[in-house]
Amino acid sequence: MSDRHREGIRRNAEFHGKNRLTLSRTFGLGPRALVIGCNPSEANALRDDPTSIWWNRWFEADGFGGYDAVNLYPICTSNPAECRRIVATIDHGARDVRDDIHFVNLAHVVAKAKAASKVFVCWGAIAWDIDWVEHVVEEIQSGEAPCPDLWCWGTTQSGAPKHPMARGKHRIPADQAAVLWRPASRTWGYPQRRSTANISMEPPPVRMPRPGPHRN
Repeated sequence: MSDRHREGIRRNAEFHGKNRLTLSRTFGLGPRALVIGCNPSEANALRDDPTSIWWNRWFEADGFGGYDAVNLYPICTSNPAECRRIVATIDHGARDVRDDIHFVNLAHVVAKAKAASKVFVCWGAIAWDIDWVEHVVEEIQSGEAPCPDLWCWGTTQSGAPKHPMARGKHRIPADQAAVLWRPASRTWGYPQRRSTANISMEPPPVRMPRPGPHRN
């Protein structure tokens, strides 16, 4: 039987409308990881996609009992450009999209991260709004304890955590050891650059003001 429909894995998924909040896979006993991507693709409670198949193999081989997968954006599409197009509708008054991302998904991601044994990030170079990435990371690594370290499977040239489906020189070996991407006690990661898409819309704001510089 192929990995896509392999027995012995308990599959689940949580949706809010058409948006996928969580993809869950359980292999057995052991610590539970959280992995954060850019946006969901095709995996659900019944089937895996290439990314979740990669996660299944890696997390089980590394001794985890299972994992939950969440995203910066909960919009289900295998086309990153389509996700970006939908997010851009916020600038034209799409308050439902704004609310789904900020008030529903963000709170869900933070809660999952604080409950996980270990948190991995893998949104790759397709996460276009670095300010939003930094805001999500800050929400995870501040406030009520625990404030977890963030781990990845290597980084791109820009400092983004690699995605499991990266190709060419960025391809991740199946036995790649996890590396620390952002320790909770530090606030470094991406080089500072101007955001290419503004996810905020007043009122209320999607990104909250921060009390000072957080990136070199």
